[in-house]
Amino acid sequence: MGNDEQESETEAESTDGETEREGERVMSRADGAGILREVADGVENGTIDIGGENGFTVAVPERFELEVEYEVTDDEAEFEVELEWQMEDGEPVSADE
Repeated sequence: MGNDEQESETEAESTDGETEREGERVMSRADGAGILREVADGVENGTIDIGGENGFTVAVPERFELEVEYEVTDDEAEFEVELEWQMEDGEPVSADE
């Protein structure tokens, strides 16, 4: 990793069995676009594979809720894309229309 990149990954499991994985890294627009393309391909194919030391695989149902958020303050801008669906017996469940 070069000097212009910073990487941070965390994994946490709460007492109610919820597991959360999160990663952050400073990168170029081209590298970020490449990762987003990989995620988009995974959504289309039904499986998102996140590589790396703490990598994981996500099964994506045929239908899900998509939320896009853009937030700006005086010193920071944040753009988030969130996919959400229900789980049943450890398996993803498609959202109703």
